[in-house]
Amino acid sequence: MGIKAEDMTWTNIRRRYLTPPTLFRLVPTSTILIVGIALNMWTHSLLSDHRDLVVHTHEVIEMTKDVLIGLDDAETGERGYLLSGDRRYLEPYVRAGERLGWMAPALRTHVSDNAEQSERMDRLSGLMQQKLDELRHAIELFETGGLPAARTYEIQMMERATMDTIRRVIGDITDKEKSLLAARGAEVATSEDRVRLVAIVIALLSLAVRGAVELYLGRKAAAAAGVVPRKPEGGR
Repeated sequence: MGIKAEDMTWTNIRRRYLTPPTLFRLVPTSTILIVGIALNMWTHSLLSDHRDLVVHTHEVIEMTKDVLIGLDDAETGERGYLLSGDRRYLEPYVRAGERLGWMAPALRTHVSDNAEQSERMDRLSGLMQQKLDELRHAIELFETGGLPAARTYEIQMMERATMDTIRRVIGDITDKEKSLLAARGAEVATSEDRVRLVAIVIALLSLAVRGAVELYLGRKAAAAAGVVPRKPEGGR
């Protein structure tokens, strides 16, 4: 049998398909489903944000290591040039200067959400520039006054101990990031637990509501059919 055009009116559809029992089953389940989807999206969003923060913290720690490596490379290249007079030994110095040129602003951007870390980064940037200026000046002295002049300035550089100060500041930045990493790792674990809990609660709530609805509709149908529930044995 085909479906007649007159059967496709809203009134007929509502009378045939959207019966009170159907709506009673559909509305509570749909409501729980919608709420569950919203909660699930929220918990997954929190989890994603916390995971991003963990990745961000790892990036900061790795970048501080790269800064220290870059400064060590620059110092190695400068000393190699002073000892040999061969400009090929300046290649690590030149490459390190190029890396550090973009690395310092990038690291400052990474810690800009933390005022304490931003202050440390401002100090580190100044120290990095000071160290690079020292290395450059030592090279200039070597080229104009020879090794004795450069060695005298090298002694002054060692007395200032700029690299030691840089290492301490980088250590402070790294220690702070590691403490943030521990806290953010705990937040990720909490968010993962929250995602699982929401899924379990929504599933159990859906089953409970569906069971309650079916029980209510079953009793209502039995009452309409005139079926009297049996009393427990031993009852009066």
